[in-house]
Amino acid sequence: MPYYIKQGVVGCSGWATIKDDGEVIGCHQSKADAIAQMVAVSLAEDIEPGGERQLPDNYRPSLSEDVPVGRACGNCAFYDETMTEEQQGGLVAYCHRWDDFVRGDFYCNAWQEAEHSEEEPEEEPELIEEESRQVDLSPPEYMRAAARRGLELYADGEAGDGLQPATVREARLMAQGQVSEAKWRRIGPWIARHIGDLAAVDEETPITPGLVAHLLWGSGPSRAAAERAQEYAEGVVARLDAEQDRSFNVGKRVREIEMMRNKTEVETRRLVVQDFEIRQEGDGMTFRGYAAVFNSDSEPLPFIERIMPGAFDKTLKSRNNVKMYLNHDSTLVLGSTRAKTLRLSVDGKGLLADADLPNTSYARDLAELMKRGDVDSMSFGFSVPRNGDSWSEDGMRRELREVRLHEVSVVTGFPAYKATSASLRSIDALAEVTGLNADQLAEALTVLENGKPLSPDQASMLEETVNKLRVKPDPEMVNAIGLKLKHLDLLSKQF
Repeated sequence: MPYYIKQGVVGCSGWATIKDDGEVIGCHQSKADAIAQMVAVSLAEDIEPGGERQLPDNYRPSLSEDVPVGRACGNCAFYDETMTEEQQGGLVAYCHRWDDFVRGDFYCNAWQEAEHSEEEPEEEPELIEEESRQVDLSPPEYMRAAARRGLELYADGEAGDGLQPATVREARLMAQGQVSEAKWRRIGPWIARHIGDLAAVDEETPITPGLVAHLLWGSGPSRAAAERAQEYAEGVVARLDAEQDRSFNVGKRVREIEMMRNKTEVETRRLVVQDFEIRQEGDGMTFRGYAAVFNSDSEPLPFIERIMPGAFDKTLKSRNNVKMYLNHDSTLVLGSTRAKTLRLSVDGKGLLADADLPNTSYARDLAELMKRGDVDSMSFGFSVPRNGDSWSEDGMRRELREVRLHEVSVVTGFPAYKATSASLRSIDALAEVTGLNADQLAEALTVLENGKPLSPDQASMLEETVNKLRVKPDPEMVNAIGLKLKHLDLLSKQF
């Protein structure tokens, strides 16, 4: 669990060092002292310090002279009194807008009238009524199934002590096929923030409180399934933003959402490695390739992103331990900077990774597939420190000027930023060609990709898919399935 520093915590007059869940572990008069404690406890647990967590700059006492009367967080629509906690003797409640706990007597300019408030809200563009909404807010079957499984484990007492009642209530609605717009907007950032909790799930500990929480959010049980749920939620949010004709520029709204999500959460970016090297060195194999390139436009995210030269300089000088994984899986380590089996450097082209691959079955299989050209993608996990990026005025272009590097990975999925749209389009098209249910087909492919046992119905569906393609082949689908099967060949050897 990462540690952060934060100002304005109830019970701390200056700066506080806090856990990811908001628990205060120390109060300090200076920011430097809070940073020192954050770094010390992070080093003790061998994790990356989370940095500064803060609510927006306009978060301040509601009695300030420039705050309209009645505009306290306690009167705001985003203020949820069903989710409260004690912080150093004071009670705070959860804010759905900022995904944080806030004081009821404070204010920010995202304030929105709650149903019980008599105060007139600031002028807001009219939202689309539910009955006229075109965006489908119902969750796909795999998210409903995850929520049902999470509720079963919650009933069995597997959720731990930190679960909020609202999470269970919303999971019951999701299991019934109901997800509100506000919930859709929270799902993506929540998964991005907590996806690391799934690393604790293994054969010896198949059920953890973190896993239960993911399931209740329609996420998990694997990292791949969590990323799929996150991508789906972000797609819903993008469609909602496109549908709502707000008075402010849609691009600025996208920027606001992305900047809010990326303050502390880890992002990943993929690219095709065109000039990697796999070489035999004595009894082992070495890998050399670029995990990121400079001055290259990404695919639409929906904004266009470029990594600027110098973006990795500070994080590499910090000498933090960075590991290289297969598919972002912390159990499949390919190298680490601390052990000197991974060497990271930058040149005029980008971030170069040079690794001595371990003598393991998954590393040998990976080397063989890369030689054959079946695997050609790398990814890096990063977060953006404050002022580490810049945006165009319309919010549609982003430049990464400084990033914190968390890990690099060789990935066996679809490459670059086309991964989401390509894979989802191929599944939808495949379902249309075969007449099968897209959600059920995607769920079966996800199970297969993760090397898990298929249910009889899932096995029958995949067999039926192959048979129908033989009868009515579609070149685009055949190519997509062929690529996926090559990648599954590697994944299957991991289990």
